Amino acid sequence: MKIDTELPVTQLLADFVSRQSYERLPPRVREEAALAIADTVGGALAATDETVTRSVLDVVWGESGTSQVWGLDVVQGENGTSQVWGLDVRTTPRNAALVNGTMAHAHDIDDTNPSMRGHPSCPVVPAVFALAPTTNANGKDVIAAYVAGVEIATKVGRAVNMEHYNRGWHTTPTLGCLGAAAASANLLRLDPQATVTALAISASMAAGLVANFGTMTKPVHAGLAAQNGVLAALLARSGVTANPTAFEANTGFFDLFCGSANVKPALALEALDERYDLVDPGNIYKLYPTCSLTHCAIDAILDGLAVGTIDPAQIESIECAVGYRCENTLPHHRAKTGLEGKFSMEYCLAAALTYGQVTFDEFSDEKVNDPRISALYDKIHLYVHPDLRTPDSVPRDFTDIVITHKDGRRFHDRSMKAKGDPAKRWTLDEFKGKFVRCASPLYGEAEAGRRWDRAYRLAECGATEMAAIFAK
Repeated sequence: MKIDTELPVTQLLADFVSRQSYERLPPRVREEAALAIADTVGGALAATDETVTRSVLDVVWGESGTSQVWGLDVVQGENGTSQVWGLDVRTTPRNAALVNGTMAHAHDIDDTNPSMRGHPSCPVVPAVFALAPTTNANGKDVIAAYVAGVEIATKVGRAVNMEHYNRGWHTTPTLGCLGAAAASANLLRLDPQATVTALAISASMAAGLVANFGTMTKPVHAGLAAQNGVLAALLARSGVTANPTAFEANTGFFDLFCGSANVKPALALEALDERYDLVDPGNIYKLYPTCSLTHCAIDAILDGLAVGTIDPAQIESIECAVGYRCENTLPHHRAKTGLEGKFSMEYCLAAALTYGQVTFDEFSDEKVNDPRISALYDKIHLYVHPDLRTPDSVPRDFTDIVITHKDGRRFHDRSMKAKGDPAKRWTLDEFKGKFVRCASPLYGEAEAGRRWDRAYRLAECGATEMAAIFAK
């Protein structure tokens, strides 16, 4: 079966991106965008001193801007106009997108979206903020561009998932690169044809392997997606050409990343301008700095500990049933590093039981290798539930935990939604509380709270005020 190349998906999505503005957005979408942007930057601020951040910054600082362009009287160099969040560093828009995108995903505490089956905000927000100073964008402009980017990432996700996800592509950089390009095109005010080109260029830049989960390359995926999205839009603005049917063409994005027999291009266009995936099905926000597939289990254990229905000293066995996605996404059954621990259901269960919390601190190499953790691994049986072995089971995914105590008491919990899901919506104070926890090491608690308040009122910010919100 061949893809319907007569359906102009690339063009119609580009038209959608070009017409997005703050005034067109429903009030609920505007508010959700402000929350998501602030939440994303909050997670990034918690990562300013992470090893992966320092490594990426080393590369950025090492660029002198003095390299010769062959055959021309030109040397490389761009103005350092864009802010690295939380640090006294300004650099080029592309490099700012790279660093901020990496930081936004470094702790894996950034939002996800079911349509995308990945993280929409960590590539899109850094791309928008990287370009904002070059366009004198205000808060309303940033919100509109963010929404345009997220909608492209999620709507293309509807067309290609679950096949795209199941093939081992990390959707955050593959679909996120498209979203970052769309957001950048909107902020640069590209016309529909130039936006088509930006999307087509980004389709050639999209990449990212699930095989790199549990390493520093995973957060770098988000930085590369943000950087490539910015670059795609800038190249389109400068006159670089690309196939205007790059999504739907034979050997195009859909065909190569999903397979022509598996893609459903019409789903990418369904309810454009009517249903925003940002609010329907909605972003899922994260309490814990781990893969979201572990969150229902962590919720259950922490809640059980809080009310006394789980006694860690008396545990005899733990049965944990999950969906088939965990087989590839959570491959580290006996984690040895903090990064592996983020993608280990066994470690997350053991950490919750051992430490009574799952915060940034629990993902140090030292805590992952605590002997008490190793002792619990032998009591955990992780398996795919018989009802959750096929792609069509994903909408009804759940995590089922049975903990048997030595005295015969049993704790049982089955959950489909974790705290932070739209079905278990946070209050505004809970959003603010997460941001303050993330940003307090940089700013102090009171100043972090003030910065959250300004970020939540992003639509009221002019270009100068907006640029200062997340500065050092």
